[in-house]
Amino acid sequence: MFAYKEICVKIYMIKMEGDRFMVHIIICENNKNYRVRTYDIVESLMMKTNINYTIKTFESYTDKLKKIIENPEDGYYIFILDINLENDNSGIDIANDIRKNDYDSVIILETGYKELISEAQRLRLSILDYVCKNINYDKNIKELIELSLEIFDLKKSIKFQVERVDYNIKYKDVLYIETDSIERKCIIKTFNKKYESKKPLYFFEKQLNKDFYKVGRGCIVNMKNIKKCDHDKNEIIFCNGDRLTGAISVRHLKEFKNVLKTYI
Repeated sequence: MFAYKEICVKIYMIKMEGDRFMVHIIICENNKNYRVRTYDIVESLMMKTNINYTIKTFESYTDKLKKIIENPEDGYYIFILDINLENDNSGIDIANDIRKNDYDSVIILETGYKELISEAQRLRLSILDYVCKNINYDKNIKELIELSLEIFDLKKSIKFQVERVDYNIKYKDVLYIETDSIERKCIIKTFNKKYESKKPLYFFEKQLNKDFYKVGRGCIVNMKNIKKCDHDKNEIIFCNGDRLTGAISVRHLKEFKNVLKTYI
């Protein structure tokens, strides 16, 4: 068993810093023994991968956990939630809050009583599965984490490599991709970060779906993340407040206006 220092939040990252296929694993369990046990199972598994990851543990539904749910970082999330927490909130309450805006993250529920979870709840909250603490717990947690990683690999995202580091950025996190003709590189802007790649724009363009629109020769925007557009200033304002100025070409302006109407 790996050494474990009991703190409210503990983060482990492997290989190197960055967000190459970053997976955030959140464990919320009020029983210290199971919290430690779950942590060790997950840590043991993740250390054998080449995936960057964080593990954060919580005893209850704290303000810090609420902040993570409301303002997630770039990457993929796995929530392992105990149904029976010793406060006014249960794992089901946490799952309800997650699903208000997020149907991409994986939710795994823990319980000591299999009958507590109905199939209707599981379907409504898109629960990957539940784990009974008294039936093959270690094996089931490990298998569900492995399944989660397989699911994430199938999600729509752009993939690229920088200095032999693989990056995997979800579509929904991308604001725009633009070329820097002077530095001869592409800039991938997300809600929280900016990535740089020597790959040409068409390398990314062929990975994208219909929600991305090429507004000019050197820029592609995620239509789903646009809040509004000031056409007089040639400025796109994204839903997080970021602005992109001068990217829309005259050639694409009319069509861009028509496409934008279907999104905002």
